Amino acid sequence: MTFARGECVNAVMTIHDLAQELQERFRPEAAVGVDMVIRLDVSADEHLLLRVSDGTLDVSRDERPADVTFTFPDLATTKALLRGQANAIDAFMHGRFRSDGYLMMAFRLMELFGSRSLPPTPND
Repeated sequence: MTFARGECVNAVMTIHDLAQELQERFRPEAAVGVDMVIRLDVSADEHLLLRVSDGTLDVSRDERPADVTFTFPDLATTKALLRGQANAIDAFMHGRFRSDGYLMMAFRLMELFGSRSLPPTPND
C-alpha cells in the first residue's frame, strides 16, 4: 500500500466507507438554511442519497426522489472529487461526472464537504 498525506492511496473504498467519510467531512455551518436531497450514483449499480436539512445530514441508500443526481463512473472518482484530489471542472468537461439537474448544485455539494475540487471564485 502507498500512503500520501497520511491516507492509504491504494486501499479499496466501499460504498459504506464513502458514506462514513461523508458523515465525517460534512460541514454543518455550510448547510444552515439548506434543504435538499442529492443522489450520488457512484457506479453503475451503487448510490447514496444525501438529505441535507438546515445544518444536518442523513446518508442512506433509499430510492426516494432527489433534487439533483450526480453520476460518477466509480467510487474512486467520487472520492477524489469530494476530497479535492481532482479538479471538478476538468472532470465534468471530460465526462467523469454528470448532473441531471442544476449543475451549480455541484458547487454546493463540494462546499458541504470542504472539497477543494473547484477553482477559487473572485470572492475567495
